[in-house]
Amino acid sequence: MDLIRKPGYETTEQLWSSNLQILQKFVITKILPFIHPHGGDFYDIGEKNPRMEYLKYYLRPIQVKQIDSGDFNFDELKAPKVDGVFCFEVLEHLQNPLFFMKQLMKLTDGHIYVLMPENPRWLWHPMHFMEMKKKHFERWILNPLDLRIARQKKILFVSSWKVYFIGLRPLLKLIAGKIKFMDIIRSMFYVQWRIYEIRKN
Repeated sequence: MDLIRKPGYETTEQLWSSNLQILQKFVITKILPFIHPHGGDFYDIGEKNPRMEYLKYYLRPIQVKQIDSGDFNFDELKAPKVDGVFCFEVLEHLQNPLFFMKQLMKLTDGHIYVLMPENPRWLWHPMHFMEMKKKHFERWILNPLDLRIARQKKILFVSSWKVYFIGLRPLLKLIAGKIKFMDIIRSMFYVQWRIYEIRKN
């Protein structure tokens, strides 16, 4: 009997590239230049992952604690307030992002850093419920909660799509059905994210 999976459920293997060099490069070149808090306590929302471990290392002496949940669509987040919150690639998995952002507001009066993919509909990952453009994010989520974008940056990042084309093994995997053709296309063109610094008005 198949397990009923909660919205946005993914295994660690699906979520995080096995190539840690790619993750480290993404952190160093794309995320770190945007985030520059000088200290304090932060929460990272979502499952523990290697990308955040890199961030914790480079952002020292900032203290980052993990907050995970059974289902961010409905679970209330109860924890002491901190100086800021990291919420990276969570909102696109949720059916109830407005409620989720309300919960994040309870955790801090400071920075809320949000990272989301922003690609055309035909490129969305099957586990993504919705990828919002900036105008939709503001109209549907931020404005009703009296939040504003203090800073934002578009991120273009090409991962190691060459691994699908170099050598015989990738071709055999495609023929055997272990790799879907759409995964190859997505790895080549799924390159756009936005990172926001959210503040209360």
